[in-house]
Amino acid sequence: MPRHLVALIAILLLAAGCETTPTATTSLSNATARYQAGDLDAARSIATPLVRHDGTESDEAAWIIGLCDYRQDRMTAARERFRYVTTGPNTSLAAQARVMLAQMELADGDASACLASLARAWPDLPPDHRRRTAELAVGAAQSLDDTAAVNLWLARMPSAPSRTTPEMAAARDRFTLQAGAYRNRSGAEKARSALGQQTTTLGQATIRTRTDRRGETLYLVQIGSFSTRAAADSAKQLLPRTNLVVVAR
Repeated sequence: MPRHLVALIAILLLAAGCETTPTATTSLSNATARYQAGDLDAARSIATPLVRHDGTESDEAAWIIGLCDYRQDRMTAARERFRYVTTGPNTSLAAQARVMLAQMELADGDASACLASLARAWPDLPPDHRRRTAELAVGAAQSLDDTAAVNLWLARMPSAPSRTTPEMAAARDRFTLQAGAYRNRSGAEKARSALGQQTTTLGQATIRTRTDRRGETLYLVQIGSFSTRAAADSAKQLLPRTNLVVVAR
């Protein structure tokens, strides 16, 4: 299994939690410890009796078993457990189970189902899981060549606290709008200030430097980051009185 999926599973497992009886809490803690130690059979054995309980520990036990099944490539059993968790009262855990199901759907080649599962999970996901979820959604949308969905999920990424992968950053920041190129810094600063007074929708204007063929420094005034040229062209309409051009980063 890819390491990033194993890491994601571990993060999700640590984040899972619910109110349980003292005995169930001890058993779940033991099951979690065995899972993290890589003793999946023991973790499953400890968690299985708790699935028959009426309390909220049933969902968390099913979650641990599902993760064990997933790690052992028992996908049919893992799906059954994760679907069970999605019907429970713990909305955060249910959302995380939907993300696991979405990963499996994408692995099966059903990118549309993956996107639907992620969209349903999104509102209830803990903030520290949203970056990875958005990245998964971008991958699914790109496989469908669905530009609108790619842009939707890329726009959601900055709200999550975890780091963007280099691949996702490259996808998000392929194009920008350029207001001008200046030979001196002061001219660029004035242009940036003027641009900043016109809009806040596209974020703050920035100044980037580039060396031309003669070795001289150019100061480029730019604003906005877009995954497609079409999206950048649409954004130009927000500043109709400014002579902006779409450029690739």
